[in-house]
Amino acid sequence: METKKYAPVIAEEDCTVYCNICNKTIEVKKGQEIPLCCGRLMEIID
Repeated sequence: METKKYAPVIAEEDCTVYCNICNKTIEVKKGQEIPLCCGRLMEIID
C-alpha cells in the first residue's frame, strides 16, 4: 500500500489549532508544523 506524503504546513505566528472531528485544541508556536488529527490537517482558530 502506498502512503502519500504532504508538504508540512508551518504556522506563521503563535496560534491555536482545532480539530472539528474530536474537538481537540493545541497551541502552536511560530515556525512549528500544524499537526494532523483524525486524518486531517487541524484548523487555525485565532
